[in-house]
Amino acid sequence: MMDHRLANERKTIRHIELPPELQEYVDDVHKICVSKSGITESDHAAYDVKSNPHDPKLQCYMKCLMLEAKWMDKDGAIQYDFIIDTAHPKIKDLLVAAINKCRVINDGANLCEKASNFNFCMYGADPENWFLI
Repeated sequence: MMDHRLANERKTIRHIELPPELQEYVDDVHKICVSKSGITESDHAAYDVKSNPHDPKLQCYMKCLMLEAKWMDKDGAIQYDFIIDTAHPKIKDLLVAAINKCRVINDGANLCEKASNFNFCMYGADPENWFLI
């Protein structure tokens, strides 16, 4: 189970409030990817998309998020239709608008870089509502 202090701290970073069932899913994926990628909660909290968008510590965490959520397949293809089709209704409009600005991104040298490039594009598409789970 996630530390409630962290969950509450992470919620205040966001400009949008996630529905409880989506927050639970996001927290579960976050926990899995922290473990798989080897980052710490401190690494995650210190991530600054504005000044260091391609932080090497976070790139493979982002890849894990995308793979776990099925937003990217194992070959690196971003699953745009899946993302849109499965988006929670409360955030779908925001997500679709950002996704449509990020359909062409640099592949990078590996899937970690590609995930980071997608993440940075999503930030650029909607910096007000962007957040890293």
